[in-house]
Amino acid sequence: MACVVCGVETKGAALLCGRCLGKIDDPLVFLPVSLDPISDHRLFQVASASLRIGPTSTADTTFSKGLEPALRLREIQASKDVGTLSQFINRYLMGLGIGLYLRGDERIPRRGLIWNIMKGAEGLEFNTEQWASASVRMGNIYSLLARALSTLPIDPSVALPLAQRNADTARRLYSRSLLYPSLNLASSANEAMLDHWTGDSNKALLTIERLLGFELSEDDRSHLMIVKATILVDTGETAKAVQIVESLPGMVKDSRVSRLKALTEGSE
Repeated sequence: MACVVCGVETKGAALLCGRCLGKIDDPLVFLPVSLDPISDHRLFQVASASLRIGPTSTADTTFSKGLEPALRLREIQASKDVGTLSQFINRYLMGLGIGLYLRGDERIPRRGLIWNIMKGAEGLEFNTEQWASASVRMGNIYSLLARALSTLPIDPSVALPLAQRNADTARRLYSRSLLYPSLNLASSANEAMLDHWTGDSNKALLTIERLLGFELSEDDRSHLMIVKATILVDTGETAKAVQIVESLPGMVKDSRVSRLKALTEGSE
């Protein structure tokens, strides 16, 4: 095979060589995309009224509060307000559909601001629940990247170490939730999903079983059961997955359940 970008010969079925992979500034391009053309056009900082700033009579431009995320972030960074920065990142990621629980079917909008925020926030350490919540959401994106890089047709000698680095970053971000029980439940379940994606499905199942032993809300329990069924399907234990899906409360409405039913049809 050959790299689809530069044409150099690649190993196995790889369609992208290591050198071309290294030139990609925003690795979120490897994730499934959530399309919102009008909003994305504005948030790519194109044809946005609030970004038509110049010309001005002074050398400096002052960024004030507003709805434009890019401008709002600059204003917060300039103020060095830790609480507001934590809240902004947490709410921004939540608004993009990045939940506290890692589902596996997330679609990430193509916005350069997302990766800029994540890289800028990577080394920050704040002891607040808002920051722990934002960290869990960022950890979910790194987990999705780890899965994508380990499964896409990319030169494995480069992609697999990069996938491992993303997985390590995700685990470090998840660890920030330890002081907050509700967040720690989500991050523990997320880390189980990550363990499964990185090849340790047995450890993932043990973690889910342990979490199911806690006193949980119906929503939390249903999510964990869906995660367990998903891992069982992936590992070929379809009959066990069917039993779990059938034991879910009838009012559970989740696209993952429909997918599991489709995958396990005829396996009772």
